[in-house]
Amino acid sequence: MRSDRVGQPELVEFATGVIDALRAEPADVSPFIRSFARPMSLADALSSSQPITLAIDTNKLTDAAVGDNAMIRLVRVGDEVVALTVAELGGLAAELDQALTVEDGGKRRSAKLPDTDDAAATISLNKSRIALRSLTLGGADEIGIEALEMPLGADPDRRSLQQYLDEENAFVVLFDDVRLSYIDAQVFRDKTMLDGGASFLRYLHADASLQVVTSEKGNFVVGQTAFDAASTFGAVVDHIAATDTTLVCDDLGDEWADFLGIKEIGGLTQISFYHAKHGALEVSAASFHVSVSQAIKNLGNMSFPEERMAAKIQGWGGTYNGLGQATQIPRTVRSNGANLAETFASARTARMRCAVPS
Repeated sequence: MRSDRVGQPELVEFATGVIDALRAEPADVSPFIRSFARPMSLADALSSSQPITLAIDTNKLTDAAVGDNAMIRLVRVGDEVVALTVAELGGLAAELDQALTVEDGGKRRSAKLPDTDDAAATISLNKSRIALRSLTLGGADEIGIEALEMPLGADPDRRSLQQYLDEENAFVVLFDDVRLSYIDAQVFRDKTMLDGGASFLRYLHADASLQVVTSEKGNFVVGQTAFDAASTFGAVVDHIAATDTTLVCDDLGDEWADFLGIKEIGGLTQISFYHAKHGALEVSAASFHVSVSQAIKNLGNMSFPEERMAAKIQGWGGTYNGLGQATQIPRTVRSNGANLAETFASARTARMRCAVPS
C-alpha cells in the first residue's frame, strides 16, 4: 500500500512474521508460505545431493562497475595497470556468462566448460558456504578489482577478480537435485519443482520471431539505424514489443532492462521490462537463472522511481553505442508523446498491471 497512513511498526511486525513463517517447519505453515523457496544448511544439502553446475553472477559484477552507483574499477594487471573499457567489460562479462560443469570429487572440485578437460574454475565445499577458489575463464586471472575512489593503479587493497567474486558471493551453484540452488551464500530448496516445474512453466510463452535469431544484438556498422532483424534485440523491437506505444532501449550502463515498454490495455497501464538474451539451445537451470536474475533484481524499478528518471530520460534521448561501434539507432524506439517525462510520470501514477517478459 502506497500510503502514509500505513503504520511502520505494524509493517515491520508483519515482515518479521513472514520471515519467521518461512523459517518454520512446513507442517506448521500455510500452503501459501510452503510455496516459497526455503533456506536450508549446506551440510544438509550435501548429505543428499551433489553440485553439478557453477555460474558467475555477471549482473552483480557489472552493476558494481558501471553506472551512477559504480563502486569498483576492473583493471588488467601486467607490466602496467590498465582500466578496462566499457567494451572490454562487456566482452569479459560475455566470457564469464557460461555454465561450468562441476566435477565429482572431494572437498575441492574443478569446474569445466562442457566438452573440455581444462578447469576454468575451482570451488571448495566448506561447512557453511561454498568458496570460489580459482577462476581462469575469460582471462579472469589477469583481471584485478580496485576501489573506484582510488587513483588508477594506486589501490593498496586491489584484489583479484576471483577474490572479489568470492567475497561478494557473486556466483550460483546448482545441484543434481533440481530443487536445490546455492545463491548469495545460501542454499534454497524449492518444493514447487517437485512437479518438474509445471507450476511456473505455464508462465513461459514461445514467440515465433525468436526462431530465426542468431545473436543477441547483431553486428553494428557506422550509420546503422535499426537493430538486426535476426538478433534478439531486433525481435523485441519488431515483434515481441510491437504493440508497445512507448519503447526505449536501456541496454548498458545503469541498466534496468534491455528495453522498457508502456502501453494501455482496457484502461490499464502495462509496463514491460524486456531482458533479451541469446545462446545455445539448452535446458540448463544456470542459463535460466542468467535470464531471470536481472529481471528479479529490477522489479522495484518498474515503479519508475521519480528521483532516477531525469538521468534515464536524458540517456534515452541519444543513440545506441554498441560494443566498439557507435550507431544511429535511437534509444527511444517509439513514443506516443513528445515528452517522455510526462509519459513515464503518467505510467507511474496509473493503475498498473506489470509484466516481465524475458
